[in-house]
Amino acid sequence: AAEPPAAETEGEEKKEGEEEKKDTEMEDADKKEEKKEEEKKEEKKEVEDVFGVENVCDIGAGVPLFSKFSFEDWALLSLRLELHLLVHAFKKDAKDEERVGIHEQHLAFYYNKYYKKTFSVKYYGLENNLDLVALVKDTVTIVPETQVLKFSLGEEMENFDIFVKLTEEARRDRLRRLDAGDSAAALKFQKPDAAPPAPPPQHQRGFSDKGGGYKGGYKDYNKGYKGDYKGDYKGDYKGDYK
Repeated sequence: AAEPPAAETEGEEKKEGEEEKKDTEMEDADKKEEKKEEEKKEEKKEVEDVFGVENVCDIGAGVPLFSKFSFEDWALLSLRLELHLLVHAFKKDAKDEERVGIHEQHLAFYYNKYYKKTFSVKYYGLENNLDLVALVKDTVTIVPETQVLKFSLGEEMENFDIFVKLTEEARRDRLRRLDAGDSAAALKFQKPDAAPPAPPPQHQRGFSDKGGGYKGGYKDYNKGYKGDYKGDYKGDYKGDYK
C-alpha cells in the first residue's frame, strides 16, 4: 500500500500537537479555577469568625484582618483604645469609691487632661457624647442611672488585638445594615485637612569686607527669630491650654 504524502503526515501531527496543547491549557485553567475556589472557601472559613482569628496581621495568604479598613474604621479603632484606657486610668488614679467614673459631660475635659488633645464629637459627625459612645458600645458604655462611662473590657489583656477584631466586626455589621437600606448606619466623619506645604528656605545675606553685609544679615536673622518664636509659642501654648 502506498504511504501517505509527508506533507499530510506533518499536518496531522501538527494538528494532534495543537489539540494536545489545548487540552493541557484547559486542564491548567481548570486547576487554577479550582484552586481559586478552594482559596476563597478557605479564606471565607478563616474570617467568618472574627474573634477566632489567631493572628490579626495574617488571616491567610498574608492578608491582615484589617485589610478592608477605611479612614473611619481606623478612627473608631483609635477611639476604642483611647476610651478604654481613659476609663481604666481614671478609676485607678481617683482611688475613691464615691467617684465611680467619668460623667459623660466631663468626657472632653478628661480626654484632654490625659491625652493632651482636643475632643470633639463634631469630628465624628455627631451632636453629643451619648451618640458617640454608642458607636463603640462594645468597648465602653454609659450607665443610664448615673450617666457615667463604664468599661466593657477588662484591664488586663495580653495584646490589643481585640480592638482590631471589634472594629472589623462593627465594620461588617455596618455594611450589612447599609445593604439592607439603613441609612442611619452611614458614618459622616470629618477627614483631617492635608498638612500645609513647608515654607521655602530663607537664605541669609553673606558677609562683606566693609561690614555692611554683616549688619544686614544680622537684622534678617533677628526678624526670622522673632517670627518663629511668636508663632510657635503662641500656637502651642493656646492649644495645650485649651
